[in-house]
Amino acid sequence: MTADILNLEQAIEFLGVSEKTLIKLLREEHLPARKIGREWRFSREALLHWLASGDSIDYINRNERYMISEDVPGTSSALFNKIGEAITAVKENDNNIKILLQELDNDIIIPQDATLRISYKQQREVEKLEFKIFWELREESKLEANQKYVSSGKRTE
Repeated sequence: MTADILNLEQAIEFLGVSEKTLIKLLREEHLPARKIGREWRFSREALLHWLASGDSIDYINRNERYMISEDVPGTSSALFNKIGEAITAVKENDNNIKILLQELDNDIIIPQDATLRISYKQQREVEKLEFKIFWELREESKLEANQKYVSSGKRTE
């Protein structure tokens, strides 16, 4: 193998990260790579370009600008009922999700043109069935960057 093309182990050494971190980068950061058969291959030049083109401020601002979430434990049957009740509540309140998440400072209205993504994931030690409705960020909906709420309702920066 030439020095310009790296396998997984060489890319790990080149970037100075663990295998777990490199796999996460492949999944989440659009790391320049190509899978050939079962093996990953990396261009040394493309990795250098990828590193050079990044900006930590852009990354921080891009990730979860604002997040409010609520975890509701229960049996699957009770959770399915809760999902139905939540959908009904949003529809009855003109698509305003503030009815579900009282910690929201502003009304957030789901626009008529949105997308539903249903996905199943095995991530770490958890299996997830996710229903996500998403749409383009609208100027009037922008909230304070990098502000998060955790399940306890405490604000963090």
